[in-house]
Amino acid sequence: MQYLSLGQKLRLKRKEFDLTLKDIAGDFISPATLSLVERDLQTPSEDLLRYLSDKLNTPLGYFRETPDEMLTRRAKTLLTEAEALMHRKRYNMAIRFAEEILQDAKELSLNNLVGQAAFLLARIALEQEDYHKANEGLFQAQSSSIQSGHLERLPNIYYHFALVAFRQGFFPQTLDYLKQAQQPGHNDHDDDLSHKILTLLSQTYYKLAQYDLALDYAEKAKALISRMNNLEAYAESLLMLGTAYREKEQYDLALDFFQEALRLSQQLNAKHELSSVEHHMATLYVKKGDLEQANVHFTRAVSQKQELGDPSVITASLDHVEAMIKADDPQAALKRLDEVRDLLDQFAAEEERARYFAIKYEVACMLGDEKASREALEEGLTLIRRLPIPKRLADQLVRMGRLSAKSGDQTTATILFAEALSAYETLGVIMLL
Repeated sequence: MQYLSLGQKLRLKRKEFDLTLKDIAGDFISPATLSLVERDLQTPSEDLLRYLSDKLNTPLGYFRETPDEMLTRRAKTLLTEAEALMHRKRYNMAIRFAEEILQDAKELSLNNLVGQAAFLLARIALEQEDYHKANEGLFQAQSSSIQSGHLERLPNIYYHFALVAFRQGFFPQTLDYLKQAQQPGHNDHDDDLSHKILTLLSQTYYKLAQYDLALDYAEKAKALISRMNNLEAYAESLLMLGTAYREKEQYDLALDFFQEALRLSQQLNAKHELSSVEHHMATLYVKKGDLEQANVHFTRAVSQKQELGDPSVITASLDHVEAMIKADDPQAALKRLDEVRDLLDQFAAEEERARYFAIKYEVACMLGDEKASREALEEGLTLIRRLPIPKRLADQLVRMGRLSAKSGDQTTATILFAEALSAYETLGVIMLL
């Protein structure tokens, strides 16, 4: 951005009112001296500035404002507007505003504004699931915040680093970032951020199958949220507690928490949260062996997620299929799989596509359809072999290997187990097959 000098501001204002140098100068100053001021060859006195401000009907602050002050003022407006646009999911306009401030702040070496703009861009990238760009913005926000002395931003920045890592399945790295957010000197954050950190800690330990720690942090999150008067966050805490107790096989306690979370979500008309609770309740009933109730809640969860256009409808649908397999109902499972196939094309969920083929292979084996089982196996393997190998995809190799062994195809089973072991070794995972 081009910043106007004092002389340029005077000249533009004079032209705006269609006045000559002589018109402005009057008896106070000579036109020649005023010309020098307009060309930035002479610095005006305070009295002259006041005279010109009055003559040009312009606030004195306009002429006194430095480029740094001007950008800071603009940044406050544009970044606030960009924040509002982000919440309305108008990402392109929000990015344009934030990038404009970021570029200008870099030119003027205003690290405080660089940090603010970079952090906003990182959060937008996170919402758009562009994790590489999100990390780039967070690193820039971290560096600029430290350089400008705004250390109070660091806990929120580390929390967002953790969120990026969590969504990519890097759970040990998630814990490292959350510990940085909580370390001494970074603990002056508000209750809302503290709740988010505790919630993510609980979710991360759950993913790592450390259920006692997941439960401990879920309890801490619930205790904190009880004094915040935030019903949405309270419902989320209840859901986490239910999930932790479910994995500890304390099903009655888990059901109590899920039912309370369900009641609150209905009261708040929180549709995303409601579909999530229905999904979790379904998986609880599967663990309890009540497949009839599981079917009721899976059906609700899938319907609600479809209505919301939520990509997690694929996961819920495949979980539903797994419950149908447990109920020894391959025909119903096959019908649901046909619906999942269309969803996979809609949301382009490649990891879940690999799971889809593994489950389809199992259903075809149950039905004794050799042609369909062979096609599902070949398509699934083709997909898995061309994707990066996170643990979930390696798990699908094991699943198909066990199914091959069960169906009597030992040759295929041996090949799949060997591939799975190689994948686990690449990930640094020791696995007994």
